[in-house]
Amino acid sequence: MASNSIRRRPAFGTHMHFDGANGKDDAAGDTAAETRRPRTSPPTIDASVWLLIISFFAAILLYVHAVFNTFPPAVTVDNASAGQFVEERARKTLEDLTAFGARPVGSRANEELTVDYLLNEIIQIRSRMNVDQHSLDVDVQRVSGTFSIDFLGQFTSVYDNVNNVIVKLCPKRGSNDSLLVNCHYDTQINTTG
Repeated sequence: MASNSIRRRPAFGTHMHFDGANGKDDAAGDTAAETRRPRTSPPTIDASVWLLIISFFAAILLYVHAVFNTFPPAVTVDNASAGQFVEERARKTLEDLTAFGARPVGSRANEELTVDYLLNEIIQIRSRMNVDQHSLDVDVQRVSGTFSIDFLGQFTSVYDNVNNVIVKLCPKRGSNDSLLVNCHYDTQINTTG
């Protein structure tokens, strides 16, 4: 009588080899118990490691929050030293400029009122500066021109009699370095200024 035999294949990666003729294994030193090892699941991260990771990120968040919300003490006009930036003065200048309303290019608010205001501020700065150490030159340009823009099809922008206020502050001696500060004082149409 022929016996039915079940032929089992070893798991991938084991060192068992079967002889095709008799179905017996040719493993060197492997036992049947070793071939039936349960499959291991991938390693899991222990709860203490998760706690360490979360604590690390929480510490970073707290540090960034503390640094971001720590401001130096406010400098006022009363306690400012020479050459120190004072937010109170800058805010007054901003409020004065925004009082003109919207300042689109070509408007009276931009081309006359703002230019006059800037020139008056520059004259006040010149009256307080040490003229033995620094020179302050002011130039108001009225420029006209055109330029092409390759955006959403090509179009040309034209400007006529637009003011540029140029101020050059430099030491009279001892330095060949310069600093350029550049800004717009105009606003878009229909803005609050």
